[in-house]
Amino acid sequence: MPHDREYYALLLDYYGDFLTRHQRDIFSDYYNEDLSMSEIAENYNVSKSAIQDLIQRTIRKLTELEDHLKLVEKDNKLNELMEQMKKEDDELLDSYVKKLYKITQGE
Repeated sequence: MPHDREYYALLLDYYGDFLTRHQRDIFSDYYNEDLSMSEIAENYNVSKSAIQDLIQRTIRKLTELEDHLKLVEKDNKLNELMEQMKKEDDELLDSYVKKLYKITQGE
């Protein structure tokens, strides 16, 4: 499923430590700094196709990590639940605490 630039930048924030520094730098240049592949290729003195290949491999690695660990998905669920909790009265807080527990336990 295709995602937008913000999603891939978010994956980089969560899973960037699993990448090499070179992968992180190029991926960040493309998704965070909004440099074109041609600009990145020129900066690193490599071909544009090498940059394209590296970005595609990095996308696969980051999405595989998210598929297994689901940190972004869990964080989104937690944020949604916290927003709901702000709107509710104290009686419903127990059910939210149970939902939070389920999310953090991967249920």
